Amino acid sequence: MRFSDIARSCMQNLLRRKSRTVLTVLGVIVGCCSIVLMISIGQGINEQNKQMLKNMGNLNDITVYADGGGSHSMATSSSVSGAGSEQAKLDDDAVQNFRSIAGVAGVLPQKTMSYSVDATQGAGSRYVSQYVNVVGVDVTQLEESGYKLASGRLPMRAGEVLAGKSFVYSFYDKYASDSSNHRIEAGGYYCDEHGCVQSEGEDPFFDILNSKITLITGANYQSPDDYRKVGSGSVAPSDSGSGESPTITMPYTVVGVIDSSANNYDAFTSGIVMSIDDMKTLNVKISGDTKANTSSKVVYDQVLVHTQDIKDVADVEAQIKGAGYQTSSFEQTRKEIEKQSRGIQLALGGIGAVSFFVAAIGIANTMIMSVSERTREIGIMKALGCYVRDIRMMFLCEAGAIGLVGGVIACLISAIGSIGINMASLGGFSVENFGKAIMGGDDVSRISVIPWWLFVVAMLFSIAVGVIAGFGPANKAVKIPALDAIKNDQ
Repeated sequence: MRFSDIARSCMQNLLRRKSRTVLTVLGVIVGCCSIVLMISIGQGINEQNKQMLKNMGNLNDITVYADGGGSHSMATSSSVSGAGSEQAKLDDDAVQNFRSIAGVAGVLPQKTMSYSVDATQGAGSRYVSQYVNVVGVDVTQLEESGYKLASGRLPMRAGEVLAGKSFVYSFYDKYASDSSNHRIEAGGYYCDEHGCVQSEGEDPFFDILNSKITLITGANYQSPDDYRKVGSGSVAPSDSGSGESPTITMPYTVVGVIDSSANNYDAFTSGIVMSIDDMKTLNVKISGDTKANTSSKVVYDQVLVHTQDIKDVADVEAQIKGAGYQTSSFEQTRKEIEKQSRGIQLALGGIGAVSFFVAAIGIANTMIMSVSERTREIGIMKALGCYVRDIRMMFLCEAGAIGLVGGVIACLISAIGSIGINMASLGGFSVENFGKAIMGGDDVSRISVIPWWLFVVAMLFSIAVGVIAGFGPANKAVKIPALDAIKNDQ
């Protein structure tokens, strides 16, 4: 028999008992939908965990400290002290060594300002930001280390700095009333007597890009309790009263805004990022030591090592620890979360597999009944000279067709159900939520995620279940002697 003859005979036999075929296909649909949706919920949990870690920090980053610095990081990781007895220094030599490690994409040394810093902007220092985070970095390594600019450019000369995207919202108008002296960025909250409400975003007092800002600091500088009492000058007084450390003011121009997705209150999100040379110059001004050499070597507070791939983190981190440094990363946390996600996916998949097993029993029952009802037909086919393999293939095709039809319909229903679940969780049915439910996004938290490969696996699995369930009845059919089959009334 030709395959076309087998396929036509398969279709005719399935349509001969429509009710039985429909009920069997329905069992496959239920089983396939169950396993697809259960696995998709597990994928959704995995996606939510990745977004949570991404919001806390870049998963490709390793923060390196010289001593005891792991406690300063928000990352919950295994910060293990190096084995070396001599304290390793985070200097330029160490930075070069980190860059030579295989799998490292960028190395960003950082020196944090250890003094209190305020920032002012506008005529009469009208806009004020207190307790500003200021960090000095190698600005040429920002993009290689995973940081991107939302606008502007990198600093190219002295006095040019970068600002975190939330820095402009840290300013308040010292001449305005308390109720209107600040601006709230999108996603922030404002509170009144009726409670707290999430803001859709307000325009800041000024455009931070290309703005002239003044940093106010000093060795003993203390930010005043009320800037309105300072006056219209650009310098806030020091409260030390000793006169040994004057208040320093340094003008800077913001030439770029860093696009940081992490919800951290650091300089890259809500502060000032300047070059290492500008940081040296500022520290010399604060110390008042005119003989200090700004070209001297710097011992960094920490170094950010950005790997090329998340798979390289463990190996790179191990090599850095072996060199005598302490590290902090999300690698251990990520592995624990992935382990938990796999456990949840296996549990959910097992629940769906039970439904699929029931569907396989239904297919086997349908094929056994089909063999019993068509015993005489099988005998006639054998008497006419049909090969045994053709008879077996005919029954296996019928079982596989039931699995294929059920799998395709189940995938369509699962896709519609997944989109509906996601749209409901996103706040309702709309064109915007429809796109988010399918494509997701950095700010989208989906409950059900069905990757393309899951549809393919589901359909192949449905066909395989059908064929396996029909294998026993098919073998039974070919073993029936032709003479006995012809004598059978059925």
